[in-house]
Amino acid sequence: PPVTMGVDRPLGGSVTLRNGLAWPLLGFGTYRLTPEQAGPVLEAAVAAGCDLVDTAVGYRHSHDNIRRVFGPGADPGRRPAWIQTKIPPGEQGYDAAKACALRAAEELRGCSDRLSVILHWPGRAKLPPDSEEHAEARAGSWRALQELYAAGVVDAIGVSNFNANHLAGLAAAPGVTEAPFVDQVELHPLCAQGPLREACAGAGVHVQAYASLGQGSERLLGNEAVLRAAARLEATPAQVLLRWAMQQGISVLPRTSDPARARANLAAGALPDLEPGEMDAISALDEGYHFCWDPKDIR
Repeated sequence: PPVTMGVDRPLGGSVTLRNGLAWPLLGFGTYRLTPEQAGPVLEAAVAAGCDLVDTAVGYRHSHDNIRRVFGPGADPGRRPAWIQTKIPPGEQGYDAAKACALRAAEELRGCSDRLSVILHWPGRAKLPPDSEEHAEARAGSWRALQELYAAGVVDAIGVSNFNANHLAGLAAAPGVTEAPFVDQVELHPLCAQGPLREACAGAGVHVQAYASLGQGSERLLGNEAVLRAAARLEATPAQVLLRWAMQQGISVLPRTSDPARARANLAAGALPDLEPGEMDAISALDEGYHFCWDPKDIR
């Protein structure tokens, strides 16, 4: 079932995380942004009302780009409320994950009001998918994030690419006392993640989508149901796809290197709701299709 979690409409609206903090529904992704692209597009995104910027330790130039745009000397009024970064698979395990998260917090200090740190992948690097060490490593990583959250070093902790089995295993691991606040996964009408969303709703985990536009695929952007809704709303297909997710309380992270396209995509935050029939027609496209990687084989 749809997870609404108290949707509020200003500037795309927000949901309330389990810890009581407001979490923007409309964020911006930074994957593959070069230093030359980062400044103009990030400034345009935040000026357009985006209040969450998503990055990762594993993205090239990632924290340098963020610091250059939002760090010391930047106008505090032109910074996002949230920055979210991710710990890579190569830094899985208690000691490595804790050290990585502390470095990230220091590198991103002062660039936003709040910081979220999440595990990028349920597996540890350089291990076969069926290795029992994955579960041990992610549990150790999670204990490290729990400690940093309890100490106030970070404002939210979460995971990415975790399926329902990964979440259940994490909850049962020794020393785990806090469920993730966020699970960031590939999610769009062709991969609606229904069972995972139900599991997250039951555990109080907010679902955040990446690849909402299907990496630009015509299978989504050119779909007849999407085009019909776009024509009625005088909107772009990308805006319709983003609204489809946001209307269900799923936060989104559209990404582009073009400032004009960023502003256009983020205008989905001001788009009227899709009609029930439009939501149903678009939701009916679900076939569990991944454009990106599928973590189901990670033990």
